[in-house]
Amino acid sequence: MSLRRQAASGVAWTAISTIATTVLQFGQLAILARLLNPGDFGLMAMVMVVVGFANAFTDMGISNAIVHRQDISRLQLSSLYWLNVFAGLVVAVFVIALSPMVAGFYQESRLIGLMGWAALIFVIIPIGQQFQMLLQKELHFQRLAQIEIISAIAGFGVSIIAAWYTQDVLALIWGQLATAAVRSVLLAAIGWKTWQPSLQFRWKEVQGFLSFGLYQMGERSINYFSWNMDKLLIGRILGSAPLGFYNVAYQLMVRPFMVINPIITKVAFPVFSSVQHDNERLRRGILKMTQVIAFTNLPIYAGLFAVADPLMALLLGQGWEPAIAVFRVLVWLGALYSLSNPIGSLLLAKGRADIGFWFNVAALLIYAIAILAGSQWGIVGIAVALLIANLALLLPADIWVRWYLIRLSPLDYLAAILPFALLSLAMMMGILLVDHWLPPDLKFLRLLSATMTGGVLYLGGVWMMQRAFLQELFMILKNRK
Repeated sequence: MSLRRQAASGVAWTAISTIATTVLQFGQLAILARLLNPGDFGLMAMVMVVVGFANAFTDMGISNAIVHRQDISRLQLSSLYWLNVFAGLVVAVFVIALSPMVAGFYQESRLIGLMGWAALIFVIIPIGQQFQMLLQKELHFQRLAQIEIISAIAGFGVSIIAAWYTQDVLALIWGQLATAAVRSVLLAAIGWKTWQPSLQFRWKEVQGFLSFGLYQMGERSINYFSWNMDKLLIGRILGSAPLGFYNVAYQLMVRPFMVINPIITKVAFPVFSSVQHDNERLRRGILKMTQVIAFTNLPIYAGLFAVADPLMALLLGQGWEPAIAVFRVLVWLGALYSLSNPIGSLLLAKGRADIGFWFNVAALLIYAIAILAGSQWGIVGIAVALLIANLALLLPADIWVRWYLIRLSPLDYLAAILPFALLSLAMMMGILLVDHWLPPDLKFLRLLSATMTGGVLYLGGVWMMQRAFLQELFMILKNRK
């Protein structure tokens, strides 16, 4: 199978997996929002800030280094595998030891027990992590998709059953543990057929990966910390309930590009790595990726702004009204994130994780200042401050990295985005105009009307103004096999 066909097949299977898991996650959120309270979601957000930060130290950036390196010995793989397992155990102990300090920082004693449960995930994930990266390296996206779907179903079932019987925040953690456990077992079972780690470890075999991996670890940890600085400070300054409102709105905001972008970027990294020295092919690939992401993501975020009220009411039920206003601000942040997200695949393919690291160091400082400044106006003020900071930082940096690494012209980049941005804004105005004439209490009718109106306006506009792009996209999808 050609590289192009492998990439297209990978996109298709990644899409299936991502859509299926997202449907499950939305269903899970809709049910759990009615069984648990905002404070429970706030406590979970506090736990996940620490867990997510610590997770960078489990992998140490080595997984992506395995994909990046085109030649790697079995002894190197075995040494890396046991290094990851050992690191996971160390991180688990560290999280448990850290829990009293985290509980003191947030003034939430319940966090001690919750973090003890959450620490188990660091023991579970390394069992299958390397098998996952090897399957990704070989572009076995069908198997990866099947594993993701099965593990998501397991987590969905465990979290709902636990919440129904306990009505406790532990249900959220148990669901994540179930997902991780099923995923690791399946990855190991499938991967074991082609490669088994030997009982060997040699430090010199892993040293060559650590120069790449340490930058990755640093970039991941700083990146995660900067992305979660808002949750960290909201929980400290405003408490668990405001954090619950904010975090649910934030998770809904990131969902579109977390659904769409991985379909492309998971495939893009190994594909770009295979042509990492051909800047012309990389330019064409990045430009086309940018167009596809703008075409898909921008109308979604514009539409979410227009339908925030009926969407949140139907999805979350009563008692979540404070999340609506912050969600309307965060959707514009989501649009920026979605456009810049694929740059990570380019940085990794070029072996320049150092650029991502230093960018995120700068972002961390700027975000902290923005959040502290905006916190006096509550969670909406924080969302607005983050939006302003990213307009000043993220978009210019994204443009610069594309030019610096592959000499992609800023004008070419903006030209790929602008038509879809203008059409998305026009679609949003059309939805708001139609919604103005509908009864405010008929939430489902408003949502249905917005979906139909937005679809007709946007796709009609794209067909009239960007027909060549649509025809090219259809041909790619038609010939994916």
